[in-house]
Amino acid sequence: MKKHSDEDIKKALSKLPAMEDRQSKERLYQKVSSRVNKPQRKVAPWLFPGLATVAVLLVLAVFVPVFFSNSGMLTVEESADRADQSAESSTANEETSPSLDSSSSENGEEAPQAGESKVAEDRKAQETELDSLILASEESGLTTLSYPGKNAEIILPTVQKQQESEEFSPERYGLADRVVDELKYEVNETEGSAVVTFPDGFSVNGTAWASAIIESIRWDLENFQLQEISVQTDSGDPVNLGSYGEISEVPVIQQGEYIFQLYQYEASSERFLAPISVEDSLTFREALSLMKEKGKGLYVSPAVPEHVQFTSTTIDQGIMNIQVEHESWASEQQLLTMVEAILVTAGQFGFERVKFNGMNVSEFSTYDLKEPIDVPEIMNPVMDQ
Repeated sequence: MKKHSDEDIKKALSKLPAMEDRQSKERLYQKVSSRVNKPQRKVAPWLFPGLATVAVLLVLAVFVPVFFSNSGMLTVEESADRADQSAESSTANEETSPSLDSSSSENGEEAPQAGESKVAEDRKAQETELDSLILASEESGLTTLSYPGKNAEIILPTVQKQQESEEFSPERYGLADRVVDELKYEVNETEGSAVVTFPDGFSVNGTAWASAIIESIRWDLENFQLQEISVQTDSGDPVNLGSYGEISEVPVIQQGEYIFQLYQYEASSERFLAPISVEDSLTFREALSLMKEKGKGLYVSPAVPEHVQFTSTTIDQGIMNIQVEHESWASEQQLLTMVEAILVTAGQFGFERVKFNGMNVSEFSTYDLKEPIDVPEIMNPVMDQ
């Protein structure tokens, strides 16, 4: 390649034509200025306030419903309903959610979800089936058998069919075994008396079991309306009952001696009306108030809710009128249990009919609360073996 010296380059450049810009200074300034000050696209003046308004509306849409739903007051019944709906929804979701290996029906549709209908049926059955603890009238072929509670603090009379009594399972019902199975009863209803015979050599350990034996005898024979209960051994001697000493008779149950509360062993779903002894000379209104107090026993609870108040009790033409003030009921079962416990207590105090006044209940499937109710003849029936 041929190299050129600096002089050769200068000579070549000098031969090029001259270049001049003949524009005026004013024209050149206008061109430069127009490019430097080129206007930018303007934003609509309403855009930013509009976006802010939309954001506020979205926030209100989310938080306002939550605020009002949390601030609402619910009655006991509404709370129970919402709890049931939530539990039902949760259960239904668990029951009906398809498993990973679930298959479709032949036509490509999902198989019927049987779990959902079963949950609804079970819940409906629970709502409609109430647990009554009494019988309005006595039936033939029944026998009264009394059992201690699990801790032997109370005695619970039950009514059973005679042909089924040998198959009765105390354990199933949360009861202890009978303590008077060795005894023999001879009842003379005409004379209003009974003789209870103990085997020779009978012995008992502890005051609690001696008391359980005496109370069992009294409640076993309570329906016979006796005036006298005698006790003896096979040899005709008095019975030695430990701390009670030697006894030859047992007192019959007197009017106004008991109120009734609710017994339920923790491992059993079965419930019983439990007779609880009270002090002498107690008025019926005082007895009603005691039914609200804490149960006298490990598995005993009040049959009357705390929100219930008995403002007066009056007797009119042989009817015990009870004026009641109350709040919402947790369930129809709660109301039924209270009514039946009061009816049995009223019967134990010598009344034959009870009228509940002030009961703000629109529907009650078991009793007509607008009319007087007969006290029952039978309590704690267990005839479903």
